[in-house]
Amino acid sequence: MTPATNNSPPTPQAELRPEQLFERLTAAAEENEALGRELLRCYEQLSLVFEITEHIATLQDPQNIQQSLLRRYATMLGASAALLDHDGRCDSVEGVDAVAPLALDPTRLRELLRDEIAAVRSSRRTTVPTLPASVATELDGAHVLLGALPQFQSETGVVIALRRSSDPPFDSSDRLAAESVLGYGGHILSNVLMVRHLQQTALETVRALANAIDAKDNYTHGHSERVGWLARMVGQALGMPNRQLQILEWAGLLHDVGKIGVPERILNKPGRLTTEEFDEMKRHPRLSYEVLRPVASLAPVLEGVLYHHENHDGSGYPTGLAGDAIPLIARVIHVVDIFDALTSSRSYRKGFTIAKAYEILRTDSGRVTDPLVTDCFLTAFERYRAERPADFAERFAHIAAEADPVPDDEEARRGR
Repeated sequence: MTPATNNSPPTPQAELRPEQLFERLTAAAEENEALGRELLRCYEQLSLVFEITEHIATLQDPQNIQQSLLRRYATMLGASAALLDHDGRCDSVEGVDAVAPLALDPTRLRELLRDEIAAVRSSRRTTVPTLPASVATELDGAHVLLGALPQFQSETGVVIALRRSSDPPFDSSDRLAAESVLGYGGHILSNVLMVRHLQQTALETVRALANAIDAKDNYTHGHSERVGWLARMVGQALGMPNRQLQILEWAGLLHDVGKIGVPERILNKPGRLTTEEFDEMKRHPRLSYEVLRPVASLAPVLEGVLYHHENHDGSGYPTGLAGDAIPLIARVIHVVDIFDALTSSRSYRKGFTIAKAYEILRTDSGRVTDPLVTDCFLTAFERYRAERPADFAERFAHIAAEADPVPDDEEARRGR
């Protein structure tokens, strides 16, 4: 038997009255408008994420990175404040306004959110915590967003963003934007801190090597350290960039490393050197170059080490370069090396006063040393003595207070 076919028409939908249709259209329009606003907010947040990450990628100082990140992070989230809890302290910046909850002491805030901060530090996840009633009351109902900021060789920092109770609470789009910024910001910060750590480790190694060289000569303790410091001072006065200043300091620290190949009987001889002995001493710049050349990271210092005994008139060694053909790094080290040699006591004479060393440098300027660098050193060192007398007294305590009866010292100029 063939089943009956239902050919009856579908039950018609009840027709909407005009007012019902208007209500539905109005609701749809409002929903679309809300979605549009949310989409616009997400777009604006995404734009700020890119702006923040691009900006902090240009910074090199860890403190500047942290402060810039906090400030822009607070602005992105429309937060009243952003605080970074790390290494036992809490750094804060103002956000879009300077009203409560900024009035709350950061230390007290850390105490109130101790458990929530610990949870985020452990999970490294951004979260909008549900706060105990007592905590919410003390915060005047402020909205809280916690995010993790990884840092090199340090506990994970926790960034606390705060909104007033009258503002909208943080939502999922805020959390995602926060995770993006803090994740990238933590990566940048960790890289900068790691580079700083490696640079500091390398500098300590260089200093240890320089001190080992100075130890061979009973009368030059601290010489390489001072030459490196003075070279950096002159470089700053000449307007050199930070990277070049570091190279200059390292070259100053290592300029005499080749003396490890010079016999101690020559280094510590109580009288003037013979021609043969001085020829042996003159080998140390090239020996320094050969010792350091295999170390790729020290390649930028080689010119300063090799040419720091070249004279402005071409009468120096080891190659007889003159004038601007001598690398600037070497010209700087030459001036400060001579100054420190003149003002330091040696096996064959007492150190000169600063006034006497100045007199010799001015006399030799344009013949032995570069005139521009010499003048720059004299000006910078006098400014340093005037502005930082306590540091000068400690760093240069070895300099004689009274005039030395010996009128001149050719060997100090020539590199002993």
